Amino acid sequence: MASTRRCPLLPDEIISDEILPRLPAKSVLGLRCLSRAWAATLSSDHYIDRYHALHGGRPKIFRIQNESHGEVDEEAKSCAPPPIAVFPMAVTIDWFPRCVTVFWDETTPPAPGPEHPSLAATRCRGLVLLELVPTGIHFVCNPSTGKTRALPEGRTTGCRSPRELSHKYASLGLGYDAPTRRHKVVRVYYRGSDSEGRPASMGCEVYVVNARDEDDSAAGSWRPVTSRPAGWVEPCRPSVFAQGQVYWLGYRKHDLRRGYFRRQEKIMIISFSMSQETFGTVSPPAAMDDEALRMRCLRELGGELCLFSGGSSGHEHRYDVWLLHSTTWDLYCRIEAGMASPEVNRVMRSHRNIYNINILPLAITDNGRRILLARNDSPKDVWVYTPLTGDIQKHLDLDSVVDRKNWLLEVAVYEENVASPGRQLSRDIVLTSSLSTQALSLVLRLLPERTLRRLMCVCRSWCTMIAIHLWYVGQGDLE
Repeated sequence: MASTRRCPLLPDEIISDEILPRLPAKSVLGLRCLSRAWAATLSSDHYIDRYHALHGGRPKIFRIQNESHGEVDEEAKSCAPPPIAVFPMAVTIDWFPRCVTVFWDETTPPAPGPEHPSLAATRCRGLVLLELVPTGIHFVCNPSTGKTRALPEGRTTGCRSPRELSHKYASLGLGYDAPTRRHKVVRVYYRGSDSEGRPASMGCEVYVVNARDEDDSAAGSWRPVTSRPAGWVEPCRPSVFAQGQVYWLGYRKHDLRRGYFRRQEKIMIISFSMSQETFGTVSPPAAMDDEALRMRCLRELGGELCLFSGGSSGHEHRYDVWLLHSTTWDLYCRIEAGMASPEVNRVMRSHRNIYNINILPLAITDNGRRILLARNDSPKDVWVYTPLTGDIQKHLDLDSVVDRKNWLLEVAVYEENVASPGRQLSRDIVLTSSLSTQALSLVLRLLPERTLRRLMCVCRSWCTMIAIHLWYVGQGDLE
């Protein structure tokens, strides 16, 4: 009887570099539990870089909604997903700790509605930055794995009344430092303004998201940065990361007489280098007039900074998509209402038959030949537009994937990645490294839950500390 030939063993390099990086991110998390050797291999910088090289540039869609019940219709589940994205994943309030509703003060009504997540920074190598509204607590989130980590309290607190929002606030950005292979969060904060509408006081600090103890002695806390931006960064729009820089739309001063609904003066683009940790400015396209620059937003498309503007030239409405190649702006495409097809005009117009100014680009697909478009408030559909032919077609019907009881807030994109959103919080890790905070944390854990929820109203730092503790207790991660 002829002996059977045994299959040779696969080399370790084939398994670690070719097979394991092609697994779904959630499967990788499960394999990390097999042994310490597997955990070290699948958490190494080399493996994460290899995983990003295979999955980066292939955006997937996720949606932010207020509730999680009534997830998807059975008929919609049976439909084949679009080629660019798996079935849109829902990020809901269930992903985050249960927090109390924030009150401005005793003379003003409470913030409208319950807590809900909002996008604070666009995607960055698999991670996104979300804010839990209205608590003001920020979370680094990996949509591929469902892991979230709360950021520690910054050096300053937010405003105490809505009237102070125009001159006392903070804006965050999420980026990746390639030389150190670490994600960073940069936080710019302001206090007061002078008689001409310029910032009276400002500061900046950096937090290393997935830092290790050997990387930095200040790992797990904010680190001050000496560099300062050239003016106000816009607080109400997500920051963007592209080409090693975090970008905000900004302006040098604002009209104090208009309060929160101020007229922005001398609009510019503010940048922050992740590696050098310094601020700079980027000039807008020379062909863009002031009116078009006011109706604008920043996005990342194909790894490059995108300036998307919507405005009117005479009596015609148009959208311009500009891409920044190194230091030069290039007009990727222009959608003009007068020259567009009837299908494009229907997408550009709202239900009131007026042109939308809140349509945003999500991603560039098909090797740069097409672009995904969606509304940034209460989106119903995702559209794919081909600049070469001027054709547009519906890419995803969000009404069919969201239950009628829910409210769809935003649509964004992410990349499949196994990047960690930060170290696991436990009894031995508190939000700051001061001895007083450690002692306070130990005392608070001895109190009953009912008392803890009342103490969350004392200040934002207590609210954050207790909310994270209650969350991990509820998940069974703490004794």
